[in-house]
Amino acid sequence: MKYSAATLFAAAASAAVISRQESTVFAVSQFSAGCIPHSTQCLYSFAVIQPGTMETTPVNCTALVPANTDGTLPDVEEGACSQSSRTFSVARGADGLTFAVSQPVTPSSNQTGTHLLPNDELAIANNPNAVVESYTGPASFDLTYP
Repeated sequence: MKYSAATLFAAAASAAVISRQESTVFAVSQFSAGCIPHSTQCLYSFAVIQPGTMETTPVNCTALVPANTDGTLPDVEEGACSQSSRTFSVARGADGLTFAVSQPVTPSSNQTGTHLLPNDELAIANNPNAVVESYTGPASFDLTYP
């Protein structure tokens, strides 16, 4: 069979659009993260759904965790989501905090989506007797395949 260059280009372009749409694993809303002034605790809280499924009611996830000694947001491993097998994690890197949500697909594999919370969306407040960090970026964003 002979294919024209235009046909092949159109097929490749369509595949790229579908690939980008399918790369969204989870949609997060109501995201907040911050350390509590005059406390040793930080709170991560958000709602999450999986687009492209029949899911319409968000799953709520929270973690109240000890702050880093310098008042910055700490890493989180296996944060809990209510009435769900989903978990979340947060890991600090040079560019900011990598936020991830995972859910089991089989007993030996997970489906995971990630999003970078860049340093310019993290703010340090020097309150009297308290230095605390909080997230100042958008409350809604997509998590994509890593």
